[in-house]
Amino acid sequence: MAVKAEKAEKATEPVKVPEKKKEAKKSASFFMYLGPTIQGVIQNASIFASAEDKQLAAAIEKFPRIKALLISGETIAEDRINVTKPGTRLYAEYHRLVNELKK
Repeated sequence: MAVKAEKAEKATEPVKVPEKKKEAKKSASFFMYLGPTIQGVIQNASIFASAEDKQLAAAIEKFPRIKALLISGETIAEDRINVTKPGTRLYAEYHRLVNELKK
């Protein structure tokens, strides 16, 4: 009977759920350009280690709209979809740059 009393006590104790460790927000480890290829300037899907890359800075100087199409490595999956999805900011920026290049 003593065993049943112990089991009854254990059953009434609250179950301890291990706490999830909070992950600190990391800064993006890389950036990717999701705009159209501009021959001699920048290529679609180019990856840069930082937003201050010299080649990237030169491309942005020539075509400032490139900056709007530079995405963080953290959001790459959803942004690659959004660039082809009408009604999204990335879609609009992509097509503005394409139209600018046609002029």
